Amino acid sequence: MSGRIDSARAITVTVTFFADLRRFLPRGADGPQRYTLSGNATIADLLALIGVAPDADVTAAVDGELAERETALHEGADIMLLSPMEGGGDVMDRYGYWNKILHVNLTDRSTRIEEPGDAFFRRYAGGRGLIAHYLLKYVPKGADPLGPDNILVIAPGVLTGAPVPGAGRHSVGAKSPLTGGFGESESGGYWGAELKRAGWDGIVFHGVSPTPVYLWINEGEVEFRDASNLWGKITGEVEDLILAELGDPRIRIAQIGPAGENLVRFACIANELNEVAGRTGMGAVMGSKRLKAIAVRGKTPVKIADQPGLLAIAKWVSGTMDEKHRAFHEFGTGAAMQGKSLEGGMPVLNYRLGAADTIAKVDAIAVRDQVRVKMGACYACSVRCKKVVHIEEKEEAARAAAENIYKGRAKVAFDPLGRYSVDPRYGGPEYESLAALGVNLGLEDLIAICKSNEMCNYLAMDTVSLGCTLAWAMECFEKGILTLDDTGGVPLRFRDADGVIKLVEMIAYRQGIGDLLAEGSQRAAQRLGRGSEAFLTTVKGMEMAMHDPRHMPVMRASYLLAPTGGDHMRQTSNRNGLRNQIGLCHFLAYEDDQSLQIIKTVTGWDITPEEMVTTAHRGLTLARLFNLREGMSRADDRLPARFSDPLPKHAGFSREQQDKVVTDYYVEQGWDAKTGVPTAETICALELEADAVHAG
Repeated sequence: MSGRIDSARAITVTVTFFADLRRFLPRGADGPQRYTLSGNATIADLLALIGVAPDADVTAAVDGELAERETALHEGADIMLLSPMEGGGDVMDRYGYWNKILHVNLTDRSTRIEEPGDAFFRRYAGGRGLIAHYLLKYVPKGADPLGPDNILVIAPGVLTGAPVPGAGRHSVGAKSPLTGGFGESESGGYWGAELKRAGWDGIVFHGVSPTPVYLWINEGEVEFRDASNLWGKITGEVEDLILAELGDPRIRIAQIGPAGENLVRFACIANELNEVAGRTGMGAVMGSKRLKAIAVRGKTPVKIADQPGLLAIAKWVSGTMDEKHRAFHEFGTGAAMQGKSLEGGMPVLNYRLGAADTIAKVDAIAVRDQVRVKMGACYACSVRCKKVVHIEEKEEAARAAAENIYKGRAKVAFDPLGRYSVDPRYGGPEYESLAALGVNLGLEDLIAICKSNEMCNYLAMDTVSLGCTLAWAMECFEKGILTLDDTGGVPLRFRDADGVIKLVEMIAYRQGIGDLLAEGSQRAAQRLGRGSEAFLTTVKGMEMAMHDPRHMPVMRASYLLAPTGGDHMRQTSNRNGLRNQIGLCHFLAYEDDQSLQIIKTVTGWDITPEEMVTTAHRGLTLARLFNLREGMSRADDRLPARFSDPLPKHAGFSREQQDKVVTDYYVEQGWDAKTGVPTAETICALELEADAVHAG
């Protein structure tokens, strides 16, 4: 791209845009861009060529070094534009956080600001630590998860909103309507960073709104707005209406869909339509509060303690893409499905088989080759690991979309049967969805799988719990435990792709058999009885994700001991436990010493490796205290009976083996080896005495 330039003296430079500066990318473009300028050009000339206002607040780096607007450019220069484009606000005394938690009372529509102090953020950081602290403090023991006494906590981390790859994460927590215990889910995208840039470190929602409402956060201003016209609508429609009403296309929206409104116990919260806080039913809690959406606009960059140090880490990510992140960049998750099947560890037909000969039809490679149009990114991240799928019902429409939308740069798929279209606004299926809504249901129809994934995003429903609940129901139907009389004449059969599409909608709207399945598989089994409990794949009431612990020993502690139940994100490890609380993506290949450096460069804290471990243990211990208070015990730290049985290529994971993993983990965390109750010494060492008082 160039203006009128003397070709004899021209230079070409490469520019990578981060965070909100990505809006200056040429239409339809993604990733680093090349620009041609005159030989004596400066950063100011480059910004003018791109279209950046002369007075805009931009931080630039040339070849990894901070640069001024007067800095001269050279042939082949590698330029990074990282800072947000506007605002700046007052200089804050802190780095990485604002010392402001917004409390929102939905019942009387009032708000208040909590300023808990520096020691609070050093202790809890964000994520799980923040959530568990507030759950213990505000939720009465035995409270109904869908009642007014539950709270909903939005918890970014101290790194969220920093201009470095992986810092676009936020967590959502409450008492889970699916498990009755500690509920939490993470999401990526841009919404969490936008909340931080609006000047907030978290939100705690109390009470229940008398009518549907959405919250509009514009920097420091907070406004309740009527959502009666939004209630009942799918997520894409809601986003369009809110953006039109508020008049700013850069607003970020987190919201529930019809599944949350109908209190489906595994409803999720979606932001940017294709990022979700998916697990533990947080969407149902939000729906129970009649809170339809949270719209946020932030214009104030989070202040960084050591900007050059953080720039160096951001440059390391982009500079080592091929070595460290190529698979994620190229495929997202799900590229290894064929290998997992060959090894006999793929969940197939409700975790019974371990392998399927149709895997290649529905894995991430097939997605890339057949239905994907591009890869998307989260805030400030150069990895771009998010699939975007576009499918039209008819070939003519697909050809027109390829030409008109993508200018021939991408091929748009079409359904040869003329059944389904898939809107790219809703992203595309990652591994968990490809497996849960695909091979575990015996499906080989990639277009139908993409459609059910799209539906889960616009209805706002967790694909993992949905898929596992369907697999449980299908096995019950296969064995005659559920009959057509029970289902209202709806067959629940493996390998029925079109049937799955119908069931997704029935569950979201609680229609017919969908009303039972909307309770999640464990509650449904308790209601049904007849021996159906034998087919469950739940831990603590939450359906396990798509990694069989008989095949993957590394997942065993995660499934057994994650405070949320059957979670695959290895929450129980020091590495991921820490990343949850600081707001750093699990998929970025940072070593522990790099994570340490990121924390230091963002916050300025003199943190040590030992304190990182302590932070992770503190969050996990807080969540454990909440679960114990709500009646959970060692008896809940076990896998379903199915996983004691062998797979064709793997031995069963026996109760004795499970008990050893559990005991060893209790000891590692400083909990009683028999009961899993945190010891008094551990409570003291983790500085959790005040929280322990609320644990009862």
